[in-house]
Amino acid sequence: MAVAPGTANIAAAALVAFAAAVPAVGAEAQNAISLGERDGIFIDSRNFEILQGRSRSDVGHLVGALGARDIGPGAIIFRAGDRLYIVDALAALPTGAAVEPQRGQIFIAYETPKNPAHQKIYERIKDLRTLENFKELLSPFRLPVDLEISTVGCDGVANAFFDRKAKRRTIRMCYEFLQNMMQEVPNETTAEGITPQEALVGPLSLVLLHETGHAIYDIFQVPVLGSQEDAADQFATYVLLQFGGERAHRLIRGAAYSFKRIIADVKNKPNVTLPLDAFSSDHSRPEQRFFNLACIAYGYDAKLFAGVVENEYLPEKRAKKCKAEYDDLTFALQRLIGPHVDKALARQMLGRKRLSEDRPAAATR
Repeated sequence: MAVAPGTANIAAAALVAFAAAVPAVGAEAQNAISLGERDGIFIDSRNFEILQGRSRSDVGHLVGALGARDIGPGAIIFRAGDRLYIVDALAALPTGAAVEPQRGQIFIAYETPKNPAHQKIYERIKDLRTLENFKELLSPFRLPVDLEISTVGCDGVANAFFDRKAKRRTIRMCYEFLQNMMQEVPNETTAEGITPQEALVGPLSLVLLHETGHAIYDIFQVPVLGSQEDAADQFATYVLLQFGGERAHRLIRGAAYSFKRIIADVKNKPNVTLPLDAFSSDHSRPEQRFFNLACIAYGYDAKLFAGVVENEYLPEKRAKKCKAEYDDLTFALQRLIGPHVDKALARQMLGRKRLSEDRPAAATR
């Protein structure tokens, strides 16, 4: 059996370092074995035997249950006398040695529309270089696996979704969904000051990042307490805010346009009557999602987003808790996802324009 070239390089480098540390003994790589899904090995420190087995069911839940940790690029286990010792592979490397971690790739595709009515949407989204720009935005994530992002025809279903089948992970955005989104773009700046460009870029960014949130949680096996959909919304809002300053303000303001009917009604404080099963969806109600978006933004910068409270889009009793909500979100994302992000590259990416921010947003109707 063989292991991936990246893994083999790490193992070889680590063993060379181990040999250098113990020159009298030395070390050399033996034939490698590979572990498949649900495989495991047990090393008996009394008899110094290695046993290999396979679980009959999924083992993902054991990570938290047993307090297991990711060993990163690898580990070395060696015997000295009547004891076994373990050391992280990178800790065994000599100072200055560089090991390139295995990186997944992001593949993008604009699939030819099934419905001729979507041809203009297809051409428009390609002209904006939407997926190319989005791919670049995601480049700081150190993905260990490949991720596909595509625009597709969905046989009349207006949707965007993340899907994983075996080892294939895909974000798909339907042309039907894009058509609906572009039809909602206003012809001129709204009474709330949202420009046509913001009304396109904001919601489009929010949706793509929402589905990316699902992908990131899946790829890095991030534990989520509560609703997966709310967690994906939080991820998307947080990333948009990292653009900072007026750019973050424009993106959030544009994203809020997705909830324009709620914005129009919120000042009137209407009493809303809904059937009970309206609250049974795995997605929070649009009203809740709007208030959560506004609250996270206000918690990020109360001065920059002061208008959400001053204009009565966000109740003051909720606004008082928003700083704590944003801080909690920041702590969780930095702790759980931060180690998988190239910080220097992220700063570089956030400093560039995204999703054709300065190009005219001609609606396709």
